[in-house]
Amino acid sequence: MKKIICTSFALIIGFSLMAKSGKLVLTGAVQNQSATTIAITDLNNQKIASAELDENGDFSMSFKLEYDGYYSFDYGRNATYIYLYPKDELHISFDANNFESTLTFEGKGATRNNYLANKSNVQAELTKDLEAFYKVSETDYLENLANVKTRHEALLATYDVQEFFRNAEKRALEYNRLLNIQNYKTSYKFYLGEDISPSDEFYAPISSVDLGDEEEYKKQPYYRYLVNSVWSDRIAAASDVDGMLGVLSQVSSQAVLISLVNGFYSKISSSEDRAKDYLNLIKRVTTHQPFIDAAEKRYQEVISEKGLTQGDISPEFNYETVDGNTVSLSDLKGKYVYIDVWATWCGPCIKQIPYLKELEELYQDKNVVFVSISVDKETAKNKWKKMIAEKELGGLQLFADKSFDSEFMEAYAVNSIPRFILIDPDGKIVNPEAPRPSFQKTRKLLDSLLK
Repeated sequence: MKKIICTSFALIIGFSLMAKSGKLVLTGAVQNQSATTIAITDLNNQKIASAELDENGDFSMSFKLEYDGYYSFDYGRNATYIYLYPKDELHISFDANNFESTLTFEGKGATRNNYLANKSNVQAELTKDLEAFYKVSETDYLENLANVKTRHEALLATYDVQEFFRNAEKRALEYNRLLNIQNYKTSYKFYLGEDISPSDEFYAPISSVDLGDEEEYKKQPYYRYLVNSVWSDRIAAASDVDGMLGVLSQVSSQAVLISLVNGFYSKISSSEDRAKDYLNLIKRVTTHQPFIDAAEKRYQEVISEKGLTQGDISPEFNYETVDGNTVSLSDLKGKYVYIDVWATWCGPCIKQIPYLKELEELYQDKNVVFVSISVDKETAKNKWKKMIAEKELGGLQLFADKSFDSEFMEAYAVNSIPRFILIDPDGKIVNPEAPRPSFQKTRKLLDSLLK
């Protein structure tokens, strides 16, 4: 096992798969640009091409594509899957203020990618009501997933795409359905804040999936997510490092091994109870010293972190409002302060907006103020203002002065969003990681405090 993994790491940088190849040309135009670079990355998160935008927001790039498949089209913090085929000639345009809803393609290869862009919008619409989608019986949840797949297949049927893409996309839709079955428990916890225990029968459709198909792993993102999720759950279920290593030894695919071992690094975090186990697992499966050193450094950072806890005095902030004034935390003293840290590019943040509005309406006459702090970059401030207007956002809307590097964000160690913080009328922390607006326990918590 150790020899296999060490060899794998040597391949991360130069891994190349031979296939029918050809030159591909991408051009485009970006309105209201907020970032300066366009990039194309493969499913290993390796950049294969990039281009700088000129002063008008135009870009152009050409590169050799080794194989057709799904790739990530990245602009700033926005990313979406596109399907590229050797010798495509695509022109891509979008408004940076509304990336997903304005993304359009023209030229050779445009039809399949316009389908993918519209598919994302359909997916968002079908899943926006979190309780209606997730908080149902196992049978109804499976029906919800089947409905999503059916809607996407119907959409696909309206596009005159090549047969190779139609077949690939039909497989992708099934992989996505299976992935949502595999991740139902974690998704339920993430969106609704409650633990559930699905039955063994619920997971039966996954048992027949071949977890070692290298070709699908190379080209199909949802197959990759599914395979990684299954193996990661099996590894996490082991009682100790020896058990984790035993599960890992069952993985036959070199590409899967590379991805899983790289993923162990992210498990070394303050939110992971077994951070030390993942560090030791890394040491057991590789002699790649730079990776070991990085993991050791991360672990030392985790154990040395002195996070803010309940009862501590909250750090201060002083941020700009949408109309250009400034508000500080001290200005809100005497009220409970429920803080939503978000950004316009954050999909999970956007899903919380309807539930946050419900809270604001429910507690509008109570001793609590709802504060939304954007960690968008300065270049996206107009996009932030536009979203506030379009979505009719309430509460107190503030813009952090240095995005994630603001002192308030660093004090609370905010490195992922959405993040919610609850502070009492004396400026003391009630919960540095408060429950989300979509969680039922959020109302129970506020009710108990506001009696």
